[in-house]
Amino acid sequence: ELFGRKPTHLDSHHHVHMFPQIFPIVARFAAEEGIALRIDRQPLSNAGDLPANLRSSQGFSSAFYGEEISEALFLQVLDDASHRGDRSLEVMCHPAFIDNTIRQSAYCFPRLTELEVLTSASLKYAIAERGYRLGSYLDV
Repeated sequence: ELFGRKPTHLDSHHHVHMFPQIFPIVARFAAEEGIALRIDRQPLSNAGDLPANLRSSQGFSSAFYGEEISEALFLQVLDDASHRGDRSLEVMCHPAFIDNTIRQSAYCFPRLTELEVLTSASLKYAIAERGYRLGSYLDV
């Protein structure tokens, strides 16, 4: 309500909401409020039964990260999700321009490569060619 509307989804820095001790509470809250929840697909065996009305993407990938970022890697992430049968996928990424704040991050310069890859016209075409479209948590 702070911004006049509900958030699109719930998540947390470094995915702390996925800790087994608190995940069931967060999942129940998200379901009750009708807010989607980022689930990074770590084993949820300790989470108990998930609420039937919990909204989330079907897939999640953190593979687009590090020193080997490329269009080919991004497309491999999509192809892997397609082979699993995921109908929706969140790809974790951290593109950025470098400023004094980002410069202090341990993950600094690969962000520029991410930005270049993610904004390339050829990647946009290849994504569409595979039948994917950009969406948000409002779509799940």
